[in-house]
Amino acid sequence: MSTLYIEPFSGLAGDMFLAALLDLGDERFVLADLERLAAALVPGEARLALSTAWRGNLSGKLLDVTTPESAAPPHRRLADLVALLERAPLSPAARARAGNVFRRIAEAEGRVHGCAPEEIHFHEVGAVDTLIDVAGAMLALERLDVEQVFAHVPVTGTGTVRCAHGEMPVPAPAVSELLRGRALSISGGGGERLTPTGAALLAELTEHFEPPPPFMPLRIGYGAGHRDPAVGPPNLVRVQLGELARAATRSPAAAGRSAAWLVEVNLDDMTGEELAHAVRALRAAGALDVWSTAVQMKKERPGVVLSALCRDEARTALESALYEHTSTLGQRWRPVERSECGRDEVVVELGGLKVRVKRRHRPDYPHASPFGERDLSPEHDDLALAAAQLGLTLREAERRAIELALRAS
Repeated sequence: MSTLYIEPFSGLAGDMFLAALLDLGDERFVLADLERLAAALVPGEARLALSTAWRGNLSGKLLDVTTPESAAPPHRRLADLVALLERAPLSPAARARAGNVFRRIAEAEGRVHGCAPEEIHFHEVGAVDTLIDVAGAMLALERLDVEQVFAHVPVTGTGTVRCAHGEMPVPAPAVSELLRGRALSISGGGGERLTPTGAALLAELTEHFEPPPPFMPLRIGYGAGHRDPAVGPPNLVRVQLGELARAATRSPAAAGRSAAWLVEVNLDDMTGEELAHAVRALRAAGALDVWSTAVQMKKERPGVVLSALCRDEARTALESALYEHTSTLGQRWRPVERSECGRDEVVVELGGLKVRVKRRHRPDYPHASPFGERDLSPEHDDLALAAAQLGLTLREAERRAIELALRAS
């Protein structure tokens, strides 16, 4: 699994984000993949071109997506865009995320214009080239195996912009609605830097704007905007694809004992959604494991003990995350020792579909049994997809994946 870090230091648009993902140079997502997606959405009508463009002293990839609609975008409703997405060769999860991006825009526009999201007529956003930008981004994230996305505070631009609704302030009203409650950098020179599509992508892919915890970038890409303003930062977005530092240290040789910290907090005034958000924040901050335990608290109120394990170098980050994302008034810390297995992953194929299988490597100890089935754990999502495509039960798919992983091991 990979982590993606988006740096919209000069704003963001859908085509810029997609161009930056292509600029990563990862063979899992190339222009030909995007062309196949476009052909499925608008058979024989879309033309795609990827070139290098200079913005100031930096260069990046510039993506041109043109269709017969590009000059005069039609006025589509949300239902029309969702129907078009059904043609896209995307997984159900990727298709749903792409639909969510347009739904966010419809809801934001609805609040601005005082009508229901279903009544909104998309103007520039309703064009098929924007649909390719959004669907292509979701395809890329899936192909690149991105598990989590971080983003820096985006630059919005200043002044005004002319669009289908006339002259509008920057950030555009829909952008402000999409990112309501989040920090924005109202800067970047005159003109629009952050488009509604770019804002909706950020809203869908991230929960807040913050850099990742210790992070090891493996690939870096730059996507260029079509404008080249003389004032302000170069019109580019940077994306970095890599791994969180804690994940990069795992290897079969890591089996053994190690020191860790256990932190616990008692909570009785947070919703389940808020607790889930706190758990995600702790994992992002570097937690080795996070869990909750139901308890009875004062005034007979039900509550939970939220617990997490981490290495010493992540202690400050977890302490900060707990105060930032929970209502706790204090934290309990104590040192513990962990007996750990090493771990890695092998990929097997079931009927042409890839299934990831986690392998554990137990520490050496007297009379240990040999490596076997107990040390293999296929990824559930991969198994479920393979089982559905091949007409197998989940258990049958699991048994076949384990057999193949045993041979590979």
